[in-house]
Amino acid sequence: MARYGHASFLVIALLFALLLDAFLLVNFYWTDFVTATQRNVLLAALFGSWIVLLLAASGLRRRIKAVPSAKEKDELYRKAITFYLRGLWHETESLIAPLLHKNPKDVDFLLLQATLYRHTQRHAEAVAVLDKLRLCEGSERWLLEIENERLLLDEELARIQEPPEE
Repeated sequence: MARYGHASFLVIALLFALLLDAFLLVNFYWTDFVTATQRNVLLAALFGSWIVLLLAASGLRRRIKAVPSAKEKDELYRKAITFYLRGLWHETESLIAPLLHKNPKDVDFLLLQATLYRHTQRHAEAVAVLDKLRLCEGSERWLLEIENERLLLDEELARIQEPPEE
């Protein structure tokens, strides 16, 4: 989320502005190119696009509001860490999965998810989460932990792939 708004809302507003400009241009400047019926169809399409974009914006706003507040997130994170440290993998995953569904770029919970996947031997998923985590904004503060998790994961993968000694 940007400082003064969300970029998706800007895209929606720009899209509607372009449609409105095109309609005004055709309606008042290029009047010879369209008939009255075509103009009415364009006006109906403009109104329809306004409704569709309004619904898209309200759905997006609802998704953004569904993200927990900082206090709620801290409480949930502490609870997830407690489950994780107790070795309650299923409980940890069931707590962080809905949060990551609501906010898929939450760096703290993504790192916890990658660590959880490594502990539960889900290596391919752990690699995917770590790759996604590197691209997330704000992951710089966790760079040491991300690299450490990647090294631990690589060591486990190497240990699994090496042939057993006789």
